Amino acid sequence: MKAPLEHIPGHLQEYITEQDPSLYTPIDQAVWRYVMRVSKHFFGKHGHPLYQQGLETTGISTDRIPLVTEMDTALRKLGWRAVVINGFIPPAIFLEFQSLRVLAIACDIRKLENLGYTPSPDIIHEAAGHVPIVADPEYRAYLEDYGEVARNAIITKFDLELYDAIFKLSEIKENPQAKAEEIARAQAEFEAVAKRETLPSEAALLTRMAWWTTEYGLLEVEGKPLIYGAGLLSSIQESYHCLDASVKKVPFQLDVAIHTSYDITRPQPQLFVAKSFTELRSALDDFADTMAYRRGGAYGLEIARKAENTVSVMLDNGVTLSGIVSGYLLGEDAQPCAFTLSGLKQVSFAEKELDELHTHSLSNELFVPLFSESALKASPEELKRKLHGSGLTTRSGLRVQGRFKKELALGRSSRVWLLEGVKIVDSAGKTVFSEPRKHYPLLLASSIPSVYGGAADRNSFLLRHRKPVSKVKSHKTNLTPSNSGLCDLYAQVRRFRDSSRQDPRALDPVVDTLRSEAPQDWLLRLELLEIYYRLEPEGVAVARLRNELIEMKSRSPETSEMIERGIACI
Repeated sequence: MKAPLEHIPGHLQEYITEQDPSLYTPIDQAVWRYVMRVSKHFFGKHGHPLYQQGLETTGISTDRIPLVTEMDTALRKLGWRAVVINGFIPPAIFLEFQSLRVLAIACDIRKLENLGYTPSPDIIHEAAGHVPIVADPEYRAYLEDYGEVARNAIITKFDLELYDAIFKLSEIKENPQAKAEEIARAQAEFEAVAKRETLPSEAALLTRMAWWTTEYGLLEVEGKPLIYGAGLLSSIQESYHCLDASVKKVPFQLDVAIHTSYDITRPQPQLFVAKSFTELRSALDDFADTMAYRRGGAYGLEIARKAENTVSVMLDNGVTLSGIVSGYLLGEDAQPCAFTLSGLKQVSFAEKELDELHTHSLSNELFVPLFSESALKASPEELKRKLHGSGLTTRSGLRVQGRFKKELALGRSSRVWLLEGVKIVDSAGKTVFSEPRKHYPLLLASSIPSVYGGAADRNSFLLRHRKPVSKVKSHKTNLTPSNSGLCDLYAQVRRFRDSSRQDPRALDPVVDTLRSEAPQDWLLRLELLEIYYRLEPEGVAVARLRNELIEMKSRSPETSEMIERGIACI
């Protein structure tokens, strides 16, 4: 099934932006090339069996940062699409893209000093990490299932605050001009928010499942753990160490994985090994059975009440109410007999907002009573007589009084009556709720089969109530006044490699300038070593560059392994 971009809802279209290849510096291109060369060398043995083939299938090359339009063309053949987004987007939005079989690709690229790993989404993570394994049909099916389940998860107020803190920390760490004190302040703010978490929400548990599978998952193939998680496939630093005995390899178990927290700023002390992606799909389905969207009823309302965030309460007549559940009542049978919504609200049917009940007419708290099935079997005329008289009795014994104005035509089993002058009283005649204005919706329903996260008609709800997404034309650039001279040197080397020139002496001026102006830069030395070795493997320049890199290894433990891996690929 294809997901044409023109069919993506408007509230998702807002997050789609443009990729501008001209914003990538020559250093960025060298970073990409280095990562891909090292990755192919390593993951050819230790990655998912389809890793190499997946790169070709999805249009990802080694020598240059890929164009998302090229990946999109390749993914269409697999029933998926790709769009450009700006870095971090809200988790619910990312998952909604995924549920539509659309990969949201962040097009920024990490700085050279963060080459080994970055917590901020970038094109290395998205393209070199996530995209290749999409070539596996079972993995695609798992992604699709996960997106569909996760978009129903209830997201709490705390989840949103934690997302904001993570977003701020990741963005500032990847900002070339960020100051140390700014990074420290963002780190402290993130840690302060993270410490407040008590019981994890549905969304948080599913996020952990994604972390230990799609991000940091291992797959057992012929008794050997192979890497398929995008966080590992895009981290040449952590991937090399994750297979060591020091990192525990735990057989994947749902209950263990979702109750194992993680730290995005440190290497993971353990990883989960799945037997197959089919096993993950089965585990995901088991988890979905525990969620409010499948259980509904009192359980769903309690999860929603604790969330303090917008949810959707589906009634057994097909109508769905969206808002913040601020309270509910249970009957003697422990089943819901009423609930209250606050905040911004929406009434929908078949995931389409009812035009006659825009949320501006539901600005106050909305008390929603439920009726017994036997009470609803009465004729419409009898129900209306009770409304106009002593009141229509709810499951909890409350009586709803009001003037019938109109019935919305929603289908044979779905009835919504619009009332005015509504008053709901208890057995003693005391008013517990009143709405004198028009358009109070009386929902003739008896039970709650489902409660899920977000609004039912998300497009209408978000476009009306959310602040407009800031439309950034394209991604940011890593070019700064301080690295412009070095970028020129990288550009000269790239032009030489891409040309048909065979005389390495033309690069001698670049080498001399590099030694005098950028004595700590190791990546361009690797690029030069590769060229010199190809043209004059026994030449003086090869020996000298190799010696310089070996000396750099001894001076900088942080770059030692990356230099060693780069040399091994030459």
